[in-house]
Amino acid sequence: MQLFPVGDREFWVKLWQDARENSPLTRRRCRSEKEMVENWSRRASWFARRTSNGRGQVRRKMVLDMLEREGALGPEVKVLDIGAGPGNYAIPVARLCEQVTALEPAAGMVKILKDRARAGQVENITIIQRTWQEVEVEKDGLAGRFDLVFASMTPGVRDPETLQKMLAASRKFCYLSAFSGQRWEKAHRDLWRRFFGEDIGDNPGDIIYPFGLLYAMGYRPKLNFFTINRVDEEPVGKAVENLARFFWSYMDITPELRRTIEHYVKEHAENGVFRQETTFCTGMMLWRVDEIFT
Repeated sequence: MQLFPVGDREFWVKLWQDARENSPLTRRRCRSEKEMVENWSRRASWFARRTSNGRGQVRRKMVLDMLEREGALGPEVKVLDIGAGPGNYAIPVARLCEQVTALEPAAGMVKILKDRARAGQVENITIIQRTWQEVEVEKDGLAGRFDLVFASMTPGVRDPETLQKMLAASRKFCYLSAFSGQRWEKAHRDLWRRFFGEDIGDNPGDIIYPFGLLYAMGYRPKLNFFTINRVDEEPVGKAVENLARFFWSYMDITPELRRTIEHYVKEHAENGVFRQETTFCTGMMLWRVDEIFT
């Protein structure tokens, strides 16, 4: 007995859209797209440092090795990197291919990307400072222009429409990675329940939604999972600031709310250090747009 219509793309479109629309994270977000981009711009240095550690390097090597092994990277390949950030992938990919077009809306991220490219003498990166939502693939001359369209852990690809734009921009390969399963630490979940009186909910950006939709469309993505056991240890003040930045997307951080966050952190800190250990899983998909199974 068939439990759900695996080949019905409308089923997966609706499932993904419903997951987004019904998610507390989507429903309670109170910041505009412009404000979110500006927030990422302010956090660019923090993000660049956080993703340059040993775990980030291991993950990048795994991804690049997979892309090379599958023939998605090479000296004549042109790549579009959606949500390029500070260049974590754009720069090493540029050393392996002909040209990288890095799409990144946050000015702070773009500055770091340019500085890193200059320091590494990487000259084959073109930067477009826009969101993927703003891009019109046909009108902007991006249709079928790239051998690889790459999107790693980015809010740029977050629904059926933005996934379809990936397909439209590629003539050969697409790569997408996203969280698989729960993505928030205990502190985020506990404080969310305290502030809103509800569970933070499932991740509306789970890799299962684009995978299911692509499968229903006739593609057969190669899907690998990467598990991360992360231990964060921060001074109380820094932990409070990071949690406040997260909740800023969903509410105004009043002095009273900040005191609530500070009380929670101090209550769970030991010798002035707030420690969280969390296990995350990410899914990494690679597929060919020129191979469809019907």
